[in-house]
Amino acid sequence: MNSVVIYGSRHGNTQEVAEAIARELRHHGPAQLFSVDEAPLVLPKKTDLVVVGGPTEAHRMTEPIAKFFDQLGRGQLEGISAAGFDTRLRWPRWLSGSAGAGITARLRGAGATVIDPGASFVVAGKYPVLEAGELERATTWAASLAAKVDSRVPDAVR
Repeated sequence: MNSVVIYGSRHGNTQEVAEAIARELRHHGPAQLFSVDEAPLVLPKKTDLVVVGGPTEAHRMTEPIAKFFDQLGRGQLEGISAAGFDTRLRWPRWLSGSAGAGITARLRGAGATVIDPGASFVVAGKYPVLEAGELERATTWAASLAAKVDSRVPDAVR
């Protein structure tokens, strides 16, 4: 399974989550990790999974993540499994918003097959830091994504 993980990060929390996700995905095959500023607009042809994440700010994804999707053409992710995630405060979703929800919608708009409703990883504090256990949750979530993709990839392609 070939994976690409793309993240935007303001305080380093989303980067830590993305690194944990990529580390787990490497147990299932090659996994490339890119900050959104360095992410390719055309993924390698044999990409099976793309995971995109960013911090939730003002109830939505940050401008760099939105710009990445604006530059990615419709249908660009056709045939690729995908999932989105965010980092956000531990507030009810209706109060904090969710970058992950917007990311997931944009993944669908780019033609990806969304295989998971997305995940939120919780930060706390004025200068936000990840809550205890969130990196472990990210690892578990990544393993579940790999299992979903693995069940979709035909044996002849592996």
